Amino acid sequence: MKRNYVIACVAAAALAAGGTATGVALADGGGSGSSPAATSTTASARAAGTASGPARASSGSGTGGVATVDAVVRSAEAYEPGTVTSAELDHGRWEVDLYGKDRVWHEIHLDRRTGKVVSSRQDGGDQDDRKGAPVTAVRAAAAARGAVPGTVTSVELDNGRWEAEVTAHNGARHEVYINLTTGKVTSEHLNRHQHDVDGDDGADD
Repeated sequence: MKRNYVIACVAAAALAAGGTATGVALADGGGSGSSPAATSTTASARAAGTASGPARASSGSGTGGVATVDAVVRSAEAYEPGTVTSAELDHGRWEVDLYGKDRVWHEIHLDRRTGKVVSSRQDGGDQDDRKGAPVTAVRAAAAARGAVPGTVTSVELDNGRWEAEVTAHNGARHEVYINLTTGKVTSEHLNRHQHDVDGDDGADD
């Protein structure tokens, strides 16, 4: 009788132990079978998203880390539809004058490196004689770079022509004048007067 009781107890203990072990094994299998893969996939997706963000933000920048005048003009016109009549790298930022489709003048400030708009305000300037130029700011900048290879740090529609300032690869600064109708360079000369924020705008495209 005692022997049978002992055997029964041992069997019960074995069943209890086996059941617990099986339960643990099932719990481990069910809990860990898909988690590592899912966690890895999620981590990879986040890493990919993080890696692609800065790359998109830096597009439109020159090799010196400064946004090109072309990128700045397009960014300003995308932000406020209209026509850019002036873009200048000054005081550590790009400053753009734009005549909007709302028939209002706007002064737009953009980050010097990313070319993104940081602020904007309406400008009540008397610049009505400048809107509707046949040659765009981007085209004028391209003509200026063709005459003096380097970085265009300023392009402005004034006195019936485009006036551009270009910092050549050797650091010399030139003023280039572009015909408002044909887009051709009419004259170019060395600018012996340094910009008031010397060093802020001397990066190569």
